Amino acid sequence: MSEITELIKSNAWLSFASIVSRSTSALALPVLARLLGPKSLGIYNIVMSLAQAVQGFSGLGIEIALQRNGAKHQTIGTEAVGRLFGVSLALVCFTSAIASLGIILFRQALADHWLLEPNMANWVGMAGILALLQPLGTVPLLFLAGLQNFRAYAIRSAVGLIFSNIVTVISAYYFGLQGVIIGLIISTFCQIGWSYIIVNPVLKANKIHLHIDNFRSEMSSILKFSLPYYLGTHLLFSSIDLPLMGLVSSYSGVESLGYIRAAQMMASLVGFIPLSTAPSAISHLSASVESGNQSEYLKSVHLRIVWIFLLLSTSIVCLFLPDLMIWLFGASYQPAVVLAWLFLWSSVLTGISSVLIQYLTVAGKTISIGWISAAGAFGWVLTAVILIPKYGALGFMLSYIFSSIIEVVLFAYSEINTFKLEDLHLLKNLTLITGFLFSWSSIIFFSPSSGFLTIGSTLAMIVLSSIFIYSHSLHREENLKINKFLQSNLFKI
Repeated sequence: MSEITELIKSNAWLSFASIVSRSTSALALPVLARLLGPKSLGIYNIVMSLAQAVQGFSGLGIEIALQRNGAKHQTIGTEAVGRLFGVSLALVCFTSAIASLGIILFRQALADHWLLEPNMANWVGMAGILALLQPLGTVPLLFLAGLQNFRAYAIRSAVGLIFSNIVTVISAYYFGLQGVIIGLIISTFCQIGWSYIIVNPVLKANKIHLHIDNFRSEMSSILKFSLPYYLGTHLLFSSIDLPLMGLVSSYSGVESLGYIRAAQMMASLVGFIPLSTAPSAISHLSASVESGNQSEYLKSVHLRIVWIFLLLSTSIVCLFLPDLMIWLFGASYQPAVVLAWLFLWSSVLTGISSVLIQYLTVAGKTISIGWISAAGAFGWVLTAVILIPKYGALGFMLSYIFSSIIEVVLFAYSEINTFKLEDLHLLKNLTLITGFLFSWSSIIFFSPSSGFLTIGSTLAMIVLSSIFIYSHSLHREENLKINKFLQSNLFKI
């Protein structure tokens, strides 16, 4: 099986799991929105965001080391992999415990001075408990990704999220907001058990035993690689996102955080692919880095596939976005429609940046990731403190887009020399069609007229854009393979 075929197969498993998971979330969040209302949904958003921020903080970027170095397990040996896994798990659990206990102990201060809502102290404490438990279920999953067992990784991820969504909705129906948070904690305990049941046999089959001998040297080796990535992609944005959400809450109310949560969910229906397939991309590219031209071509194929998916799916979803938002969440979430449209198009930018980050990670250029991410974070803060007091949640979103533009430009500049000239020409064509579809989407979305003529003309533009992409964003050999596949399969039906 070729490396491209292996990459596509792994990505298919991860994409399938993400589609199932996102579909479940897409059904669960609107139900929660109707059951809880904007204010309670905003509190739920705070708890989830805080727990996720602690998870990102405590991770120290170690997942990148697990994915990149674990892919070389056949070369470095089972003993080295066992030490890598054992030390990584111990580090993440330790940092998570410190951060979570800090949140629990200072929950009242956070509620008073961050959210300016003293009565939310108990909810902040619940976020600390949730964050304390999460690493025990999530870190073992990264062992599966490091060993390239993406089928088990995808199944466990999907089942865990589906179960969590079901428990959350049922709890909200019977017990309201308090039931939702308690349901999240119960589902986290269940996911810890599932991770052990699924991961332990895989480790035994590969004769890998977790151990933490030579802890200091192994920790130094892991953090030397992962910390620059972590500082740029997790710590900076986690430390910025939460204060900015507090700023939004103070200027436009907690319900604005509910609008942001609803908008983020709509964008996640499209923007999940780059992040969900990241373990596969990093693992396969790390394994093939010695193959020279094949590795370069693998990057080109991967980037163009992800970019095309993000572009076309975003264009289609934006066409039906206003009606879809009202249908899913209800009329009270009308203010979230514009936020969702902005989030959807920003997901194209962040998706491309995510892919380029994966390539820099494989090349070991995590310091570059840190500096570029820092530049994006600085742009976010600088514009947010100006825009949020004037525009609330909309200002939060506009500043985030500004940050995304800075990042995608700098990441593209850092990677441009690693692509061949013919691949750069194809990527330039994708950039042009992206600008065209964004402009068309803007005209349609903010146009007062609507109806079948608007929908029909937009669908026609998407079809024409697809033809342009097929003709000008693929290699001739790729066109021939697609034609051959269609002739041998589709046209026989």
